[in-house]
Amino acid sequence: MTKRVIGILTGGGDAPGLNNAIKQVVNSAAGEFIIEGITEGWKGAIMMTKGEDPRVYTLPLITNQVRRIDRTGGTILMSSRANPFNYGGEDLSDKVAGFLSERYHAVIALGGEDTLGAAGKLYAKGLDIIGIPKTIDKDLCQTRFTLGFDTATNIIKDHVISLKTPAGSHGEVYFIEAMGRNAGHLTYWGGIGANAHFITIPEAEIDAERLIEAIERRRGSLVKRRGYSLDGLRYTIVVVSEGTRFSGVGQITKKTIDPHGNQELGDGLVALYLQRKYKELTGCTAKTEVIGRRQRGGSPSAYDNLLGILLGQKGVDLIRHGDFGRMATFNGETVGDVPLESVIDKIRILDADKVYDPKRYRPIIAANNRLYHEIEVSK
Repeated sequence: MTKRVIGILTGGGDAPGLNNAIKQVVNSAAGEFIIEGITEGWKGAIMMTKGEDPRVYTLPLITNQVRRIDRTGGTILMSSRANPFNYGGEDLSDKVAGFLSERYHAVIALGGEDTLGAAGKLYAKGLDIIGIPKTIDKDLCQTRFTLGFDTATNIIKDHVISLKTPAGSHGEVYFIEAMGRNAGHLTYWGGIGANAHFITIPEAEIDAERLIEAIERRRGSLVKRRGYSLDGLRYTIVVVSEGTRFSGVGQITKKTIDPHGNQELGDGLVALYLQRKYKELTGCTAKTEVIGRRQRGGSPSAYDNLLGILLGQKGVDLIRHGDFGRMATFNGETVGDVPLESVIDKIRILDADKVYDPKRYRPIIAANNRLYHEIEVSK
Protein backbone atom coordinates (compact mmCIF):
# COMPACT_ATOMS: atom_id res chain seq x y z
CA MET A 1 0.00 0.00 0.00
CA THR A 2 1.32 3.44 -0.96
CA LYS A 3 1.96 5.57 2.09
CA ARG A 4 -0.12 8.72 2.22
CA VAL A 5 1.37 12.14 2.98
CA ILE A 6 0.20 14.42 5.79
CA GLY A 7 1.27 18.05 5.85
CA ILE A 8 1.67 19.73 9.24
CA LEU A 9 2.10 23.44 10.03
CA THR A 10 2.20 25.74 13.06
CA GLY A 11 0.67 29.22 12.80
CA GLY A 12 0.41 32.34 14.94
CA GLY A 13 2.60 32.92 17.97
CA ASP A 14 4.87 30.09 19.06
CA ALA A 15 4.00 28.23 22.25
CA PRO A 16 5.63 25.63 24.51
CA GLY A 17 4.30 22.17 23.69
CA LEU A 18 4.16 22.53 19.91
CA ASN A 19 7.20 20.33 19.38
CA ASN A 20 5.67 17.64 21.61
CA ALA A 21 2.59 17.56 19.40
CA ILE A 22 4.71 17.44 16.23
CA LYS A 23 6.76 14.57 17.64
CA GLN A 24 3.65 12.60 18.60
CA VAL A 25 2.14 13.09 15.14
CA VAL A 26 5.31 11.75 13.51
CA ASN A 27 5.65 8.80 15.88
CA SER A 28 1.98 7.85 15.73
CA ALA A 29 1.88 8.03 11.94
CA ALA A 30 5.11 6.09 11.36
CA GLY A 31 4.67 3.19 8.93
CA GLU A 32 1.24 4.39 7.83
CA PHE A 33 1.69 8.00 6.73
CA ILE A 34 4.56 10.17 5.52
CA ILE A 35 4.74 13.41 7.47
CA GLU A 36 5.93 16.59 5.78
CA GLY A 37 6.34 19.80 7.71
CA ILE A 38 5.24 23.06 6.11
CA THR A 39 7.43 25.88 7.41
CA GLU A 40 6.33 29.36 8.49
CA GLY A 41 2.67 28.44 8.96
CA TRP A 42 0.21 29.58 6.30
CA LYS A 43 2.98 31.67 4.76
CA GLY A 44 4.77 28.51 3.63
CA ALA A 45 1.63 27.23 1.95
CA ILE A 46 1.00 30.62 0.34
CA MET A 47 4.53 30.93 -1.02
CA MET A 48 4.33 27.47 -2.61
CA THR A 49 1.09 28.45 -4.38
CA LYS A 50 2.90 31.52 -5.68
CA GLY A 51 5.48 29.32 -7.41
CA GLU A 52 8.24 29.12 -4.81
CA ASP A 53 10.21 25.87 -4.70
CA PRO A 54 8.36 23.54 -2.25
CA ARG A 55 11.73 22.27 -1.00
CA VAL A 56 12.30 25.69 0.59
CA TYR A 57 9.05 25.59 2.56
CA THR A 58 8.79 21.90 3.45
CA LEU A 59 10.67 19.58 5.77
CA PRO A 60 10.39 15.77 5.73
CA LEU A 61 9.83 14.54 9.29
CA ILE A 62 10.84 11.06 10.47
CA THR A 63 10.95 9.51 13.91
CA ASN A 64 14.70 9.77 14.40
CA GLN A 65 14.67 13.41 13.36
CA VAL A 66 12.11 14.44 15.98
CA ARG A 67 13.52 12.33 18.80
CA ARG A 68 14.79 15.28 20.86
CA ILE A 69 12.52 18.15 19.84
CA ASP A 70 10.18 17.74 22.83
CA ARG A 71 12.88 19.09 25.12
CA THR A 72 12.62 22.62 23.78
CA GLY A 73 9.93 25.23 23.35
CA GLY A 74 8.98 27.04 20.18
CA THR A 75 8.36 25.16 16.96
CA ILE A 76 10.90 23.49 14.68
CA LEU A 77 8.59 24.35 11.75
CA MET A 78 8.73 28.11 12.45
CA SER A 79 5.57 30.17 12.37
CA SER A 80 3.95 33.32 11.03
CA ARG A 81 0.69 35.23 11.32
CA ALA A 82 0.06 35.01 7.56
CA ASN A 83 -3.56 34.61 6.48
CA PRO A 84 -4.46 32.85 3.18
CA PHE A 85 -7.66 34.91 3.06
CA ASN A 86 -5.73 38.19 3.27
CA TYR A 87 -2.12 38.07 2.12
CA GLY A 88 -1.04 41.58 1.25
CA GLY A 89 -4.68 42.41 0.60
CA GLU A 90 -5.17 39.42 -1.71
CA ASP A 91 -7.44 36.42 -1.09
CA LEU A 92 -5.39 33.33 -2.00
CA SER A 93 -7.58 30.84 -0.13
CA ASP A 94 -8.85 29.01 -3.23
CA LYS A 95 -5.31 28.53 -4.53
CA VAL A 96 -4.03 27.41 -1.12
CA ALA A 97 -6.89 24.93 -0.63
CA GLY A 98 -6.36 23.51 -4.10
CA PHE A 99 -2.58 23.24 -3.80
CA LEU A 100 -2.66 21.56 -0.40
CA SER A 101 -5.45 19.17 -1.46
CA GLU A 102 -3.37 18.08 -4.42
CA ARG A 103 -0.15 17.65 -2.45
CA TYR A 104 -1.47 16.02 0.75
CA HIS A 105 -3.87 13.34 1.91
CA ALA A 106 -4.66 15.72 4.78
CA VAL A 107 -3.21 18.69 6.66
CA ILE A 108 -2.80 19.20 10.41
CA ALA A 109 -2.79 22.84 11.52
CA LEU A 110 -1.63 23.76 15.02
CA GLY A 111 -2.71 27.20 16.12
CA GLY A 112 -5.13 29.52 17.85
CA GLU A 113 -8.37 31.13 16.82
CA ASP A 114 -6.83 32.91 13.81
CA THR A 115 -4.91 29.93 12.41
CA LEU A 116 -7.72 27.45 13.04
CA GLY A 117 -10.36 29.92 11.95
CA ALA A 118 -8.59 29.98 8.57
CA ALA A 119 -8.38 26.17 8.69
CA GLY A 120 -12.14 25.92 9.17
CA LYS A 121 -12.78 28.19 6.21
CA LEU A 122 -10.34 26.19 4.04
CA TYR A 123 -12.17 22.99 5.00
CA ALA A 124 -15.33 24.59 3.62
CA LYS A 125 -13.41 25.05 0.36
CA GLY A 126 -12.64 21.34 0.16
CA LEU A 127 -9.36 20.90 2.04
CA ASP A 128 -9.17 17.83 4.30
CA ILE A 129 -7.73 19.36 7.45
CA ILE A 130 -7.51 18.76 11.21
CA GLY A 131 -6.86 21.36 13.92
CA ILE A 132 -4.83 21.12 17.13
CA PRO A 133 -5.45 23.95 19.64
CA LYS A 134 -2.44 26.04 20.54
CA THR A 135 -2.42 29.47 22.17
CA ILE A 136 -0.98 30.84 25.39
CA ASP A 137 -3.98 33.19 25.48
CA LYS A 138 -6.40 30.26 25.97
CA ASP A 139 -9.05 32.15 24.03
CA LEU A 140 -9.85 29.38 21.54
CA CYS A 141 -13.46 28.19 21.70
CA GLN A 142 -14.72 24.66 22.37
CA THR A 143 -11.66 23.52 24.35
CA ARG A 144 -10.92 24.16 28.03
CA PHE A 145 -7.14 24.07 27.64
CA THR A 146 -4.73 24.89 24.82
CA LEU A 147 -1.08 24.14 24.21
CA GLY A 148 1.22 26.69 25.84
CA PHE A 149 -1.17 28.20 28.37
CA ASP A 150 0.06 26.30 31.42
CA THR A 151 3.70 27.12 30.71
CA ALA A 152 2.89 30.78 30.12
CA THR A 153 1.00 31.14 33.41
CA ASN A 154 3.90 29.58 35.28
CA ILE A 155 6.30 32.02 33.62
CA ILE A 156 4.07 34.92 34.68
CA LYS A 157 3.87 33.53 38.21
CA ASP A 158 7.65 33.14 38.48
CA HIS A 159 8.28 36.59 36.99
CA VAL A 160 5.91 38.32 39.40
CA ILE A 161 7.26 36.47 42.43
CA SER A 162 10.83 37.39 41.49
CA LEU A 163 9.86 41.06 41.33
CA LYS A 164 8.41 40.96 44.83
CA THR A 165 11.97 41.00 46.18
CA PRO A 166 13.06 44.37 44.74
CA ALA A 167 9.55 45.80 45.15
CA GLY A 168 9.56 44.85 48.84
CA SER A 169 13.10 46.02 49.41
CA HIS A 170 12.32 49.50 48.09
CA GLY A 171 8.63 49.82 48.98
CA GLU A 172 7.63 50.22 45.33
CA VAL A 173 4.51 49.89 43.20
CA TYR A 174 4.86 47.69 40.11
CA PHE A 175 2.57 47.52 37.09
CA ILE A 176 3.42 44.25 35.33
CA GLU A 177 1.91 43.74 31.88
CA ALA A 178 1.00 40.28 30.57
CA MET A 179 -0.31 39.14 27.19
CA GLY A 180 -3.74 37.71 26.40
CA ARG A 181 -5.25 40.08 23.82
CA ASN A 182 -8.99 40.33 24.57
CA ALA A 183 -9.09 37.47 27.08
CA GLY A 184 -7.95 37.73 30.70
CA HIS A 185 -6.98 34.11 31.31
CA LEU A 186 -3.24 34.81 31.60
CA THR A 187 -3.49 37.67 34.09
CA TYR A 188 -6.19 35.84 36.04
CA TRP A 189 -4.34 32.53 36.44
CA GLY A 190 -0.85 34.05 36.57
CA GLY A 191 -1.95 36.75 39.03
CA ILE A 192 -3.61 34.25 41.35
CA GLY A 193 -0.59 31.94 41.12
CA ALA A 194 1.74 34.75 42.20
CA ASN A 195 -0.66 36.21 44.81
CA ALA A 196 -0.60 39.59 43.08
CA HIS A 197 -2.30 42.32 45.06
CA PHE A 198 -4.46 43.50 42.14
CA ILE A 199 -5.12 42.36 38.58
CA THR A 200 -6.90 43.82 35.56
CA ILE A 201 -8.64 41.85 32.81
CA PRO A 202 -10.09 42.94 29.43
CA GLU A 203 -13.52 41.53 30.28
CA ALA A 204 -14.17 44.18 32.96
CA GLU A 205 -13.84 47.90 32.37
CA ILE A 206 -11.30 49.42 34.74
CA ASP A 207 -11.53 52.82 36.41
CA ALA A 208 -7.85 53.81 36.57
CA GLU A 209 -8.38 56.44 39.25
CA ARG A 210 -10.24 54.02 41.53
CA LEU A 211 -7.54 51.39 41.01
CA ILE A 212 -4.89 53.87 42.10
CA GLU A 213 -7.04 54.87 45.07
CA ALA A 214 -7.16 51.17 46.05
CA ILE A 215 -3.38 50.98 45.80
CA GLU A 216 -2.98 54.05 47.99
CA ARG A 217 -5.49 52.78 50.58
CA ARG A 218 -3.48 49.61 50.83
CA ARG A 219 -0.21 51.50 51.21
CA GLY A 220 -1.82 53.93 53.65
CA SER A 221 -2.77 51.10 55.99
CA LEU A 222 0.90 50.43 56.68
CA VAL A 223 1.58 51.27 60.33
CA LYS A 224 5.01 52.84 60.68
CA ARG A 225 6.44 51.46 63.87
CA ARG A 226 9.70 49.86 64.82
CA GLY A 227 10.25 47.07 62.32
CA TYR A 228 7.41 48.28 60.10
CA SER A 229 9.50 47.50 57.02
CA LEU A 230 8.79 43.82 57.62
CA ASP A 231 5.11 44.49 56.92
CA GLY A 232 3.94 43.03 53.60
CA LEU A 233 1.96 46.22 52.86
CA ARG A 234 5.13 48.12 52.03
CA TYR A 235 4.90 47.29 48.29
CA THR A 236 2.18 46.63 45.72
CA ILE A 237 2.13 44.37 42.66
CA VAL A 238 -0.50 44.92 39.95
CA VAL A 239 -0.66 42.43 37.06
CA VAL A 240 -2.37 44.05 34.08
CA SER A 241 -3.61 42.59 30.82
CA GLU A 242 -2.45 44.12 27.54
CA GLY A 243 -6.13 44.21 26.52
CA THR A 244 -7.35 46.16 29.58
CA ARG A 245 -10.21 48.58 28.84
CA PHE A 246 -10.24 51.83 30.83
CA SER A 247 -13.31 53.94 31.59
CA GLY A 248 -13.46 56.92 29.24
CA VAL A 249 -10.42 55.67 27.30
CA GLY A 250 -11.11 52.17 26.05
CA GLN A 251 -8.25 49.90 25.00
CA ILE A 252 -4.80 51.37 24.57
CA THR A 253 -3.69 49.98 21.23
CA LYS A 254 -0.99 50.27 18.64
CA LYS A 255 -1.82 51.85 15.29
CA THR A 256 -1.35 48.58 13.42
CA ILE A 257 -3.72 45.72 12.57
CA ASP A 258 -2.47 42.17 11.95
CA PRO A 259 -3.29 40.07 8.83
CA HIS A 260 -6.27 38.49 10.62
CA GLY A 261 -7.85 41.89 11.34
CA ASN A 262 -6.88 42.09 15.02
CA GLN A 263 -5.92 45.43 16.55
CA GLU A 264 -2.39 44.97 17.86
CA LEU A 265 -1.82 45.40 21.59
CA GLY A 266 1.00 45.10 24.09
CA ASP A 267 4.58 46.41 24.35
CA GLY A 268 3.83 47.92 27.75
CA LEU A 269 1.20 50.44 26.65
CA VAL A 270 -1.17 49.57 29.51
CA ALA A 271 1.56 49.48 32.17
CA LEU A 272 2.94 52.84 30.97
CA TYR A 273 -0.54 54.40 31.02
CA LEU A 274 -1.03 53.35 34.63
CA GLN A 275 2.47 54.47 35.58
CA ARG A 276 1.77 57.97 34.21
CA LYS A 277 -1.66 58.05 35.82
CA TYR A 278 -0.17 57.03 39.16
CA LYS A 279 2.42 59.83 38.94
CA GLU A 280 -0.29 62.32 37.98
CA LEU A 281 -2.59 61.43 40.86
CA THR A 282 -0.10 60.75 43.66
CA GLY A 283 3.07 62.57 42.70
CA CYS A 284 4.92 59.31 43.33
CA THR A 285 6.76 57.06 40.90
CA ALA A 286 5.91 53.47 40.02
CA LYS A 287 7.82 50.79 38.15
CA THR A 288 6.67 48.95 35.02
CA GLU A 289 7.58 45.53 33.67
CA VAL A 290 6.55 43.93 30.38
CA ILE A 291 6.84 40.15 30.46
CA GLY A 292 6.31 40.08 26.70
CA ARG A 293 7.35 37.16 24.54
CA ARG A 294 9.11 35.50 27.42
CA GLN A 295 5.64 34.12 28.22
CA ARG A 296 5.93 31.96 25.09
CA GLY A 297 9.54 30.93 25.64
CA GLY A 298 11.48 28.10 27.14
CA SER A 299 10.83 24.44 27.76
CA PRO A 300 7.18 23.38 28.16
CA SER A 301 5.74 22.46 31.54
CA ALA A 302 4.90 18.84 32.32
CA TYR A 303 1.23 19.65 31.66
CA ASP A 304 1.97 21.09 28.22
CA ASN A 305 4.22 18.11 27.48
CA LEU A 306 1.34 15.77 28.19
CA LEU A 307 -1.18 17.95 26.36
CA GLY A 308 1.00 18.02 23.25
CA ILE A 309 1.18 14.23 23.23
CA LEU A 310 -2.56 13.77 23.76
CA LEU A 311 -3.60 16.31 21.14
CA GLY A 312 -1.01 15.14 18.61
CA GLN A 313 -2.26 11.59 18.95
CA LYS A 314 -5.85 12.71 18.55
CA GLY A 315 -4.98 14.57 15.37
CA VAL A 316 -3.58 11.45 13.73
CA ASP A 317 -6.52 9.36 14.94
CA LEU A 318 -8.98 11.78 13.32
CA ILE A 319 -7.15 11.52 10.00
CA ARG A 320 -6.91 7.75 10.33
CA HIS A 321 -10.70 7.56 10.61
CA GLY A 322 -11.36 10.16 7.92
CA ASP A 323 -12.92 12.63 10.38
CA PHE A 324 -11.78 15.81 8.64
CA GLY A 325 -12.82 19.35 9.46
CA ARG A 326 -12.44 18.67 13.19
CA MET A 327 -10.36 20.13 16.03
CA ALA A 328 -8.93 18.07 18.86
CA THR A 329 -10.01 19.30 22.31
CA PHE A 330 -9.18 18.78 25.97
CA ASN A 331 -11.58 19.62 28.82
CA GLY A 332 -9.21 18.82 31.67
CA GLU A 333 -10.22 15.16 31.87
CA THR A 334 -10.84 13.78 28.38
CA VAL A 335 -9.67 14.36 24.83
CA GLY A 336 -12.40 14.97 22.29
CA ASP A 337 -13.08 16.77 19.03
CA VAL A 338 -15.43 19.39 17.62
CA PRO A 339 -16.15 20.84 14.15
CA LEU A 340 -13.62 23.45 13.08
CA GLU A 341 -16.48 25.69 12.04
CA SER A 342 -17.38 26.09 15.72
CA VAL A 343 -14.18 28.10 16.39
CA ILE A 344 -14.48 30.55 13.49
CA ASP A 345 -14.75 34.25 14.43
CA LYS A 346 -15.31 33.55 18.14
CA ILE A 347 -13.19 33.68 21.29
CA ARG A 348 -13.40 32.14 24.77
CA ILE A 349 -13.15 34.71 27.58
CA LEU A 350 -13.69 35.05 31.31
CA ASP A 351 -17.24 35.40 32.59
CA ALA A 352 -16.25 38.53 34.49
CA ASP A 353 -19.51 38.84 36.42
CA LYS A 354 -18.76 35.52 38.14
CA VAL A 355 -15.00 35.54 38.57
CA TYR A 356 -13.88 39.16 39.03
CA ASP A 357 -14.64 41.91 41.56
CA PRO A 358 -14.33 45.24 39.63
CA LYS A 359 -14.42 47.27 42.84
CA ARG A 360 -11.56 45.43 44.52
CA TYR A 361 -9.66 44.56 41.31
CA ARG A 362 -9.35 41.03 42.57
CA PRO A 363 -10.56 37.56 41.51
CA ILE A 364 -13.67 36.28 43.24
CA ILE A 365 -12.67 33.24 45.27
CA ALA A 366 -15.38 31.36 47.16
CA ALA A 367 -15.19 27.88 48.67
CA ASN A 368 -18.72 27.06 47.54
CA ASN A 369 -18.24 28.41 44.04
CA ARG A 370 -16.37 27.39 40.91
CA LEU A 371 -13.00 29.06 40.63
CA TYR A 372 -13.38 29.60 36.94
CA HIS A 373 -16.26 30.53 34.63
CA GLU A 374 -15.88 31.11 30.89
CA ILE A 375 -18.11 32.20 28.04
CA GLU A 376 -17.75 32.17 24.25
CA VAL A 377 -18.45 35.37 22.32
CA SER A 378 -18.16 36.68 18.77
CA LYS A 379 -14.92 38.47 17.95
